[in-house]
Amino acid sequence: SWCAKMIRGAMSWFFTTVGPACLAASGPNGISVGKIEWTRLITHSEYWNRHAEADFRLLNLLATRTPLSVESQMRATSPARLEELSRFPFIYAHDISSLSPAETRNLAEYVKRGGFLFVDFCGNVKINPAPTIFLARQVSALKSHLPDLRVATLEPGHEVFSNFFKMTKFPPQTRPGDSAWLDGPTNPLRALYAGDRMIGIVGLSGFQCAWGNVGSAENAVECMQMVANIYIYAMTH
Repeated sequence: SWCAKMIRGAMSWFFTTVGPACLAASGPNGISVGKIEWTRLITHSEYWNRHAEADFRLLNLLATRTPLSVESQMRATSPARLEELSRFPFIYAHDISSLSPAETRNLAEYVKRGGFLFVDFCGNVKINPAPTIFLARQVSALKSHLPDLRVATLEPGHEVFSNFFKMTKFPPQTRPGDSAWLDGPTNPLRALYAGDRMIGIVGLSGFQCAWGNVGSAENAVECMQMVANIYIYAMTH
């Protein structure tokens, strides 16, 4: 089961010190995962909770179309206290570059202990004018505390694109015909590794903008399915 797998090895500390309840549910792909609480990381950016009022759409998809047992309440988590971060095996963030050195140290310690970080770029060019600059800032924020941090592009054959929902775009777009306000092809997902372990993913296509009602319903569903796959990947590795 997911609980047994996560208790073994590097994640064993998590459920002895905190952990969401291990209320396993099995799905059609044989995936078994525990009860989840969706949380956003509170940062010093004025946009940290951008589109948060629409997170219920994502939670509803997770609850109704995956084997995940999902709490309906969206939570917000402060990086100022490591014990608060440690309540959650998966943390969603808009942008970590505004964190203080102490907060970044806590976040780095969180992922060292087995937590997983998903950073989701907002595609509005008034907020994030350049995906490459945004990515560099996320990496720089963690690098001082994770000296072996490396970045890798997730290619279409990676299991994160097929572990539950079978994606047809790698990754999907926020809205038809563009890459979340930006011209050109969709930006690939970037995996963050500390040593051999993937400790996080940075998305540069603005998935949150999709479930925040920007673009078509089809694009919104595809983006939420992508996030579901990322969550399931994080919980099963």
